[in-house]
Amino acid sequence: MQENITANVSEDTVILDFLRLDGVYVSQLVDFTNEVEAMKVVIPAEEELGQSGYQTLCFLTHAAQADFIAPDAMAKLRQKNPGTVRVAEEDKGWRQTTTTAWAGRAAWLLSPAAARHCSPARDHVYLRTADLSRWAPRPGMSQLSYSAEVTPFPANALSPDTSDGKPGVSPCVAENDSAKECICHIEVCVNWYPCGLKYCKGKPQGGMSYRCGIKTCHRCYRYHYYVPRRDACLSYT
Repeated sequence: MQENITANVSEDTVILDFLRLDGVYVSQLVDFTNEVEAMKVVIPAEEELGQSGYQTLCFLTHAAQADFIAPDAMAKLRQKNPGTVRVAEEDKGWRQTTTTAWAGRAAWLLSPAAARHCSPARDHVYLRTADLSRWAPRPGMSQLSYSAEVTPFPANALSPDTSDGKPGVSPCVAENDSAKECICHIEVCVNWYPCGLKYCKGKPQGGMSYRCGIKTCHRCYRYHYYVPRRDACLSYT
């Protein structure tokens, strides 16, 4: 599985994309200036299940800048043998995100680059409303500008459980009725990405440290999101 990494210094963004063996296309954008990460997933239909076309999803989260090399440093990398299967030096484990709203126009307010990246997903762009307070207000806007543009999931989908102890909305994996609402999830693993720079010490005479390589990491993501019908949750996890 070959990964492609592109750095855009003028927009201060990095895009990593790859095609999984099951046909799912994954494209991750990190906007360093606006601290926005956009994970786009394109899921092909399973014809044997009567599905057609494909589904595009996009998840916006607050970016942890220290987890990815900045675009200016990334642009200087010259990867040898890009088709080689590589093993990451550090396993970052799982990052789980339970989304609570459709992003709507807030995507454009948060990051025009992420909004363009997610545009094929149309109304399937999701975020956590808790993250809105972590993003600094853009020039000329207040913090409330973001909240006014998102559409929260239905209240029963946001409540942890009901009086009888059951979840307000069942996980899709436990729901057999294709017309019922449920909480879908999808899992994405990025097997190899540059997550830091390595520095070597110079000769004793100079003593200056210099960049001498990159540190590589592996991370998996699990996203949970609301769907109004079970059949809107395609079975790629």
